[in-house]
Amino acid sequence: MLRWASWMRTKAWSADVSTRTVGLSTRLALPAPGAVRGVRAAIKLARVSAGRTVKPSALAEGMYRREILPWGLLGLALGLVEGATAAVLVKRHFAGVAPRFVVNLAVALVSGAPAFSNVLSFVWANVAHGRARVRLMVALQGTFALFVGCVAFASHAAAGLVITVLSIVAARVLWGGILTVRAAVWTANYPRNVLARITGRIAIVNAIAVATSAALVGWVLEAQAVDARWLYGGGAAAGLTAAWLYRSMRVRREFRLLAAEAASGARSDAFSLRMLMEILREDPSYREYMLWMGIFGAGNLILTAQLVLVFSEQLHLSSATQIGLLAVVPLITQPLFMPWWARLFDGSHVVRYRSRQGWAIVLATAAMCAGVFSGTLPLLWVGAVLLGAAQAGANLGWNLGHNDFASIGRAQHYMGVHVTLTGLRGGLAPPIGVLAYMALEGWHRGAGEFALLLPLAMTAAGALGFNRMQGALADA
Repeated sequence: MLRWASWMRTKAWSADVSTRTVGLSTRLALPAPGAVRGVRAAIKLARVSAGRTVKPSALAEGMYRREILPWGLLGLALGLVEGATAAVLVKRHFAGVAPRFVVNLAVALVSGAPAFSNVLSFVWANVAHGRARVRLMVALQGTFALFVGCVAFASHAAAGLVITVLSIVAARVLWGGILTVRAAVWTANYPRNVLARITGRIAIVNAIAVATSAALVGWVLEAQAVDARWLYGGGAAAGLTAAWLYRSMRVRREFRLLAAEAASGARSDAFSLRMLMEILREDPSYREYMLWMGIFGAGNLILTAQLVLVFSEQLHLSSATQIGLLAVVPLITQPLFMPWWARLFDGSHVVRYRSRQGWAIVLATAAMCAGVFSGTLPLLWVGAVLLGAAQAGANLGWNLGHNDFASIGRAQHYMGVHVTLTGLRGGLAPPIGVLAYMALEGWHRGAGEFALLLPLAMTAAGALGFNRMQGALADA
């Protein structure tokens, strides 16, 4: 049994309320890669329908009660390092204390950090292999909280900007490890027929906490009642409290999990660049899907970084408004639209799903562009709602789409390809978007807003690519 396989098979539902975005960086509780029938059965169980539902056992409810508060507290810390929120903080707090070009690149780095952290997911899978999950989780949560707290000690100077960026990126990398380990805990503790409902509750609490934290950052930056950095001290305290409370958590039959991992250790074959290239070379359909996902996803990641700059330098929106548009509203909107996207996804190939869902991202991006070009704030709020609705569908496709290409036993490897390429996009796309914005500003002051046409064109090209694949699939 591969280490990577062991991880991906147990990664049943994960939540990063951030976009992945892709770049995004927020994730809802979603089924992990595995057998397609099992995944889609989990989706059906998550639906609110008239059908019979199985009541969680007393043991499952007890486990849930033990971890709901820690995840809520961690959500308060996570909201402080969410891509859009952190980007607005960096732009507002360090403008004028470092060169504008440097500050804008810092905005790109922190906005892409949630996606970039995916590059190291396979490392966390290998770290967790054969180790007691709760003990490791507590260590990761505590370290994550400390990195969040480091922002509180960053001075209002260029050196403070460096500390802030490094702390946020490190915190996001640690959060990726937390999600990796948490997946195994959830799979062990909750039966599949109640897994969706229980983890869904946790995801909702986490999302509310993240949105609350983001809104608080926006209010503090706007009111300037206290230094926003002190919020990060509070976030660290919340995270450390969560880690302390999580010590009471238990993993059902963990001895079996550890024994199975120990037995498979000698045959372990970690995910590698060689395996990634092999899959892309041998599967032309998945290679094309990854091509269009790369273009589509990169456009989505570029959008957030550019909007922070445009909102601040062109429209001069308040920090609270910026965070509301880029973080709070999309975070609140995503859970509302997830059931609808799940119904659309169920029973169809991911290419067909993406050929429809992709245009939702294009529509949201177009609404944001129209709001910026016209300077119409109500249109920007409409765009924020559309963006949250579209990202809900994007998250679903991101977590499950690879299953429609992978053969039995290779789903974890295909997800590994997707995760790794997402991380690369997170590191490259936002800086490219910022450089495009700066180039237009250098050419003609005020022209930077037209850099938004780049993510619009890229998401539209990706959506057209999915439609092209759908046409070929229908003809086959």
